[in-house]
Amino acid sequence: MDRNEQSFRTAAQKAFDIISQKILDGELEPGAKLSRRKMAELTGVSVIPVIEALNRLEDEGLVESKPQWGSFVTVPTVEKIQDIYTLREAVECQVARILALQLTALQAAELCRIAMELDSIEYTADTYKAITLLHYEFHFKLAEYTGCNSLIASLRRINLFWLLCKAVSTRRGRAPIPSNWHLSLVKEIMSGDADKAEKLMRVHVNDSRIAILEQAQ
Repeated sequence: MDRNEQSFRTAAQKAFDIISQKILDGELEPGAKLSRRKMAELTGVSVIPVIEALNRLEDEGLVESKPQWGSFVTVPTVEKIQDIYTLREAVECQVARILALQLTALQAAELCRIAMELDSIEYTADTYKAITLLHYEFHFKLAEYTGCNSLIASLRRINLFWLLCKAVSTRRGRAPIPSNWHLSLVKEIMSGDADKAEKLMRVHVNDSRIAILEQAQ
């Protein structure tokens, strides 16, 4: 890779990181138009790497393009939420089945640590962001521990859309979740019974689906 190509990739990554973070923080709200010129000014790079960043964001589901109109922050409609959650259920249930058969003691300990922290934090306006990021880490770790790159890549894209939904729904409040909700899931996976692990993961995913859909309607 020559210096010019490396410089372009660095600029495109910078634009991607800044724009995606502003979307997930709610600074760029669903439906907001992402003018290439304004995004170049916002990120401090030229228009060409911004175009590359917007294309990547579209692949990740955070941005959608409209012919003749340009790029916009994705609006998480009921139809899009149902679609992504159908995929999430399939992916996460398969993750649970695989881990029930191959999770190591060290991996289980790390998942228990994250789960206990996640279940113990009180949800407030000051902690919601930390909780959301920890939840992302928890589910990404589950996928990562399968060692299956396709599942990891799919869950990353799914979780980015979930983070977008959370950025919207958080401003409208949040229903309480059961105590030890994530730790119970880890323990079911640790039991080694793939059918039971899949069943509880399905309940877990659909509980999240219902909460997100309620906020979207």
